Amino acid sequence: MEIKPNSRRKGKIGRLLCPLLAFALAAGMILAAPGLSGAARAVDLDTQCSLTISPGSLEFEDLAEANVVIDLYKVADAVPVSGYDTYTYKFLKGYEALEEGYEQKPDNEGWRKMAQTAAKYALENDKPVSEGKKADTPIENLQCGLYLLIARGDGLKEYTTSVTREDGTKDVATIANSKTHVYTFAPELISLPSKHTEDGNGNTTAGNGEWDYHMEATLKPEQSPRFGSLEIVKNLETYNVNVPAVFVFSVEAELEGKNVYSDVVTITFTEAGQKKSLIERIPVGARVTVKEIYSGASYEVTSADERNVTIDATEVASAEFTNDHTTTNHGGGGVNNHFTYDTQNGWELEKQPANRTDEE
Repeated sequence: MEIKPNSRRKGKIGRLLCPLLAFALAAGMILAAPGLSGAARAVDLDTQCSLTISPGSLEFEDLAEANVVIDLYKVADAVPVSGYDTYTYKFLKGYEALEEGYEQKPDNEGWRKMAQTAAKYALENDKPVSEGKKADTPIENLQCGLYLLIARGDGLKEYTTSVTREDGTKDVATIANSKTHVYTFAPELISLPSKHTEDGNGNTTAGNGEWDYHMEATLKPEQSPRFGSLEIVKNLETYNVNVPAVFVFSVEAELEGKNVYSDVVTITFTEAGQKKSLIERIPVGARVTVKEIYSGASYEVTSADERNVTIDATEVASAEFTNDHTTTNHGGGGVNNHFTYDTQNGWELEKQPANRTDEE
């Protein structure tokens, strides 16, 4: 999350590599806070604050389409530290578990764990002090203290998810969807007010300078492709009762000039009728070519043998084919079928005779 001065103040954009890493809120650091010298006005915990959240970097071109909104939960009240120009916290009901981590002088990882603890409680049990505020719009009239920030897609009913860390543990996260991407947000803790560090690369509650009661922050979501599904629908009008009827399809998907999915699908019939095969996790927006590459010796395609569809995020794409039994009686089960993929020709079928019993 990047935090920068509000437009009412001058200064460079600050950057936090992790929530609150630079806030210097641990008890051991409070002792190093400067005393009241008169060089700057002491923190006024009766002053109302505001917070403006940008959903993320401009490098994500379609992030604006994700309709990100902000829920803000208050986790702790700000409590002044006598004789020092700083403050500590009184954790609110339901968030008392954060105090243990806070007393351990949390580092980067400690603040992440505190944010996780807060999010797990808030999302199940608490109501935000500000709900569904559109990103880039100031959240005003906030009391001084520690807040939990949850970013999510507006109108998205199921917006919570989990992400797996390198050590195998799972963290709570939230999502917002654009047309083709999923944006994943980690819960963030943010303290109001704070000061800007001398190098302009962070914020702190224990340093020199003026207090900023009107903060701006930029989130750092993770972007991943959004996936949809494809259903191959196969209709067999007449069945040859001698052997199972086997039909094979190649599935090739391209997105922005790159192959993003490649596979073969087999559908087998033992009677006339309709069967379906569902393929999941094809990137949304991909153009998919489905081609029937094998129909057996005794069946022929009576529809087009190739379909082109585009994967959508909300509806299952469909490619439908119809076959019928030919007038000949060459059973379709007397051949072993081996498929190989060639970069120039795509999927190729190699037929290998196997104890052929067809009537000639």
